[in-house]
Amino acid sequence: MMNIIELHRDTTIDLYSTAHNLIVHQGENAIEMLTAEANALRRNDQAEEDLYACIELMRVVNELIDMEIAGPIH
Repeated sequence: MMNIIELHRDTTIDLYSTAHNLIVHQGENAIEMLTAEANALRRNDQAEEDLYACIELMRVVNELIDMEIAGPIH
């Protein structure tokens, strides 16, 4: 599995760019992959910072998917 936590949490561009890349490369599996990663982080009692980054990334992926379903905004 790719390391999805390699992002700079302080920059919105990196967060949205990472989310977009996940969707491009993983398609509909992006949400399932992030959910599995978050569950693994919880089970292994990993750093909360990584867990929160994963959850935030999941939120942005969902947001981008919702925007795509809604159609063009222009």
